[in-house]
Amino acid sequence: MRKLFKIFGLILFMVIQFNVKGQNPADSIIDPKLNIEEYLPPLDSLYVIGLRNNPLQRLEQAQANSFYWNMHYVKRLWTQGLGVFFNYTLSDIPLFAIPVSNPGGNVTQYNTQVAGFRAGIDIRLTAFDYLGYKGRVGQAREAWMVAKHKKDVEAFNYKKDIADYYTNMIGAQRIFTVRNEDLFVQQVACAVAEKEYKEGIIKIGEYARQKNVYAIAIAAQEDARRIYTNYYERLQVILGVKLYTLKR
Repeated sequence: MRKLFKIFGLILFMVIQFNVKGQNPADSIIDPKLNIEEYLPPLDSLYVIGLRNNPLQRLEQAQANSFYWNMHYVKRLWTQGLGVFFNYTLSDIPLFAIPVSNPGGNVTQYNTQVAGFRAGIDIRLTAFDYLGYKGRVGQAREAWMVAKHKKDVEAFNYKKDIADYYTNMIGAQRIFTVRNEDLFVQQVACAVAEKEYKEGIIKIGEYARQKNVYAIAIAAQEDARRIYTNYYERLQVILGVKLYTLKR
C-alpha cells in the first residue's frame, strides 16, 4: 500500500510540474491545452483582418487607388486649354454723346467714357489634345483595370495562403497535443521505472528500454512543437497582427 502511495505522489508531482512547464505567459496560444480553433475568429474574419493589416495588401490597394485617380486626372486634361477671365476696364466707346456749340459756331462732341467689368471664357485646344484625348483616357483606364485585377489576384492568393497556414496550424496543434500527452505518460512511466530499478524490482535492460521510449517521445514532441510553431508564426506574419490579440 505504501508503494502505491509513493507512486501516486510521484505521478501527482509530475502532473503539477508538467502543467507549469507547459504554460507560456508570453503567448498563451502556444499552450497545447488551449484549443486554438475555438480561440481564434473564423477563417473569413481572419481574411478580413489580414487585408486590413498586411502591408503588402495595403500596398496593392494603394497602387490600384493611384491608377484610379490618375484615370480621372487624364479625363480632365482637356481643361488645361480652358480659361476664365474677369476684369475691370475703362473704355472710350461712346455710350451716348452730348453736342456743345461754342461761340465760333463749331460743335464739339463730348463722349462719355464707360467703366465696367468684363468676364468671359477662353478655350484653346491643340489638334494633338483633341485627337489624342480618347487614347490617353483609354490608356489610363486600362492601367487602372490592370492594377485592379492585379490587386484581386494578390488578394485571392493571399486568401489561399491564410487558409493553408490556418488549417495546417490547426492540424499541427492537434498532433502537438497528442505528442504532449504521450510525453507525459512516458515521463511518468520512466520515473516509475527508475524508482523500480533502484529498488531492484526491474533489471537494467527494462529500465534502459523505458528510457529509450521516453527519449523518442521527447523528440516526437519537440518536432511536433516545431511544426506547430512554424505555422503559427507564419500565420501571424501574413495577418500582420499577434494571434493572441484576436480572441473571439
